[in-house]
Amino acid sequence: MSRELINHREDLKRLIEEGYHLEVRSGYLVLHDVPYVTSSRAVKYGKLVCSLIEAGPPPDHTIYFAGEYPCDDQGAPIEALRNSSNRQELAVGLWVDHRFSAKPVTGSYTDYHHKLTHYAQVMGRCARRIDPIAIVFKGKLVSSADPDDPFVFMETASSRVGITRLNESLSNDKIGIVGLGGTGSYILDFVSKTRVAEIHLFDGDRFAQHNAFRAPGASTIEDLERNLTKVQLYKERYEKMRSGVIVHGFDVKPSNVKVLAALDFVFVAVDNNETRGWLLPELKNMGVAFVDVGMGIERTEDKLFGIIRTSFCETLKSSVVQSDENGLRNVGEYERNVQIVELNALNAALAVIRWKKHRGFYQDFGRETRSNYTIDGNQMSNK
Repeated sequence: MSRELINHREDLKRLIEEGYHLEVRSGYLVLHDVPYVTSSRAVKYGKLVCSLIEAGPPPDHTIYFAGEYPCDDQGAPIEALRNSSNRQELAVGLWVDHRFSAKPVTGSYTDYHHKLTHYAQVMGRCARRIDPIAIVFKGKLVSSADPDDPFVFMETASSRVGITRLNESLSNDKIGIVGLGGTGSYILDFVSKTRVAEIHLFDGDRFAQHNAFRAPGASTIEDLERNLTKVQLYKERYEKMRSGVIVHGFDVKPSNVKVLAALDFVFVAVDNNETRGWLLPELKNMGVAFVDVGMGIERTEDKLFGIIRTSFCETLKSSVVQSDENGLRNVGEYERNVQIVELNALNAALAVIRWKKHRGFYQDFGRETRSNYTIDGNQMSNK
């Protein structure tokens, strides 16, 4: 379904927001899973189909139906709907069996939401007298046929809260994530829900048992037994939802770092200070904006305490604002080995929020280049 068409039609957005299973195919709007009664008084589900125009109300009051002719709860045909019956193929693979003609009390339909729900209610009332839970099934996926849409199925969350344009402002970005450990995997999870064009994953390690306890979602024994690299595993997981996940099954080194130059933004989520020491200056020299994350967690008296750090560098490639040099020199200040999943997720969330500030998605008065979250005091300090 075309995002542009949905964005310009409030009636279609309303149908999607209410959870109806819609499809747009070859100029027709299809409402799936509509309950009706057959002549044998069985409750079945069919499809309503009508022509779709880009603007304005529906051109007429007729509609097509795929299924047996609908009846009332006694098995008698609903004559008020009858127009004609003729099995035909409106578009490739889109077959219908009947054409209905039923005007609303007002004489015409105000929009497609009015039209589709009216026909669905006429048949649904009869079905519910036999089966009280026979409703137009909601909750099925609204598939996307838009070639520019990175998602396998339509992203309907943005339209519900009116931030579609903000999300689309990220649609041309090419993002890199260096390191797919605990924090890097959560960065991927968060970024995968945005409309960015490409997400490049860089990590040469394999997905091991301990990784399963610091990664989004639930891993299976089969996942571990396959002995895949982290980037292979995550590509498989996230390609079920979106396109543009591009894997690089190697660690970034001085010999291959130039591959990052083609990206618009990079998240650095490595736990090696030596790598940070040369990688961050390289990114800056190449003009690639980035966020570097890290945490220093220690144990005392059987409790954990420490700091979560987010460092940001906005380069000349994207802006004239420069980063805090001292902050970049000290990025390894808090490196430790203790990592906990909720802290990884928080570190990733702060990093993604900082990227979205950089891109104008969030308001950014402070323009901080470094922030530290202290666990024991629940405090955030910015520089």
